[in-house]
Amino acid sequence: MHAEDKFEYKRRLAFVVCQAEGALLRMRQLWVWMLLMALAFVNDRCHCCLHEERSGLLEIKAWFSHAGAASFRLKGWDKEDLNCCNWGYRVACDSTTNRVIELDLSFINYDALEDLYFNASLFLPFKELETLNFSGNQLVGGLKNQGFQALASGLRKLKILDLRDNKFNDSILSSLSGFSTLKSLDLSYNSFTGTIVFKD
Repeated sequence: MHAEDKFEYKRRLAFVVCQAEGALLRMRQLWVWMLLMALAFVNDRCHCCLHEERSGLLEIKAWFSHAGAASFRLKGWDKEDLNCCNWGYRVACDSTTNRVIELDLSFINYDALEDLYFNASLFLPFKELETLNFSGNQLVGGLKNQGFQALASGLRKLKILDLRDNKFNDSILSSLSGFSTLKSLDLSYNSFTGTIVFKD
């Protein structure tokens, strides 16, 4: 092989090697980009609320709708939005775990035609719930085996329970004794006839 041919061969070989290295670098960059995108997607998914809590909120919405409550009061609760932590002021989540810790369900059924019977099973998915505001919903009692005793046994972190401005009578009081973690219980503006005595 002549010297000129050897030079041309080496030049072409170097060009091919350079092209291969460039293609390999671009492939590596593509893989890094894909990995970053996958991690971003997983991270975004991790910041969504739990599936069972999101499903639970949609069941609560359906429960209110069945009773005739105005749907606009929960219009932000959308099954297409996977992150229920962004559903508006009625839902508050822990910034670290994204578990639902506060539910403001006040005055959703206030002007509906039907009274409501509390259904604790709707709230049991919210294991970290600390605040539940259920004021102004025409609650008259609880469903059999799904009243406030069931709620007390299922929600061990509940601290604030607001039941004011409903239609409870004295019969509901015994079912509220199981809330050992409560710091605040508001029962004002109900239909109690006797004197309520609280013990420390």
